[in-house]
Amino acid sequence: MPAQFPFSDLHSFKDYVVFVQTYLPDRFRPREGVAPSDQWTLDLAFEGLRLGIRTAIEEKGPRQEFTQAATIIDDAYAAYRAARVRDGFFKLQELENLLKKVPSS
Repeated sequence: MPAQFPFSDLHSFKDYVVFVQTYLPDRFRPREGVAPSDQWTLDLAFEGLRLGIRTAIEEKGPRQEFTQAATIIDDAYAAYRAARVRDGFFKLQELENLLKKVPSS
């Protein structure tokens, strides 16, 4: 069974972005009631970010902001994988600011 993420629409995905930014790269708390393979990791957090963009597109349709967001997510992931935590953090801040431009309601 695939991991469950704590969002179901653009509004809750925006909250997820802040959650991920707060706890990356390795400050996640253990998840209760989930398999060890579904505990938060860098890779799982970014899987959720990519899924969130797909969810946003399904909800709002294709938008320039979502295309740009996908690139930012890839850049942030590369930064975290290269141990450039500060760069990754600010990329996620850029993502958060970009998503604020898209109305959630």
